[in-house]
Amino acid sequence: MEQQALAMDVRQLEKLSVLQDEQAPNLVAEMAQGFLARTPAKLTRLRELLASGNAGQLANEAHGLATSSGMFGMMRVRLLCKTLENLARDSGLEGAETLVAQVEHSFAEARPLLVAQLHLPE
Repeated sequence: MEQQALAMDVRQLEKLSVLQDEQAPNLVAEMAQGFLARTPAKLTRLRELLASGNAGQLANEAHGLATSSGMFGMMRVRLLCKTLENLARDSGLEGAETLVAQVEHSFAEARPLLVAQLHLPE
C-alpha cells in the first residue's frame, strides 16, 4: 500500500500557488514551514494516543495530519494517515503501531523533498 502514493506530488504545491500574489509572494513556503514545524509534535501525539489506547482521538489526529500532508503534496503520508484514521475509527488499534511507524518514515522521506521543492531553509 505504501508505494501506491507518491512521497511528494508537486502538483499539489502548484495548486496552492494560486493563493500567492504580490502581497504574499512566499505564502506557500511560509505555510509549508509552519506545517513542517508542527508535524514532529503531531507525530509524537500519534504515538502518545496509541500508547494510551485512545482510538477516537488518534483517528482525529490522523485525520488532521492526512489533510495537511495532502495539501503539501505528501501523498504517501496522507494515504497512511487516512488508513490509520479508518482503522482507529472502525476496528480499534490492532495494526496501528505499524501504521504510525510508516507515517513517521514517510514524513521523514518526504520532508527533504518539500524543503527542496520550495527552497526552504533546513
